[in-house]
Amino acid sequence: MYLPKVYDPAARAYRVRYAITNILRDHVVNEGAFNTCFEMEDAEEVICTILRRGLKNPRLRSALERSHLVNLAKWLASRPQFSEAYHVAEVRPRGKPRGSLICSHRGRSSCG
Repeated sequence: MYLPKVYDPAARAYRVRYAITNILRDHVVNEGAFNTCFEMEDAEEVICTILRRGLKNPRLRSALERSHLVNLAKWLASRPQFSEAYHVAEVRPRGKPRGSLICSHRGRSSCG
């Protein structure tokens, strides 16, 4: 991916795609560029878009839940509109929990 575009304030869709690509791989080649995805003025929109896509894409959702790159628990704690949807889908048909959300490093503020 063309990394300088990550730093362009008008390139939110690009930052979303770049972040998702790294989350799916659970590996970052350029940590500075990855962090920038969540440090621009539109960080909330980037995070909310990733969470929305995670609800629609089982592969991304699974990657978010086990990623070492983002702190899904913090993301959901400050965004109740997504938190409930992620936790409802976490329960299996028999009522057994699917497992805890395993996350680590990065968290951001709420989606307003």
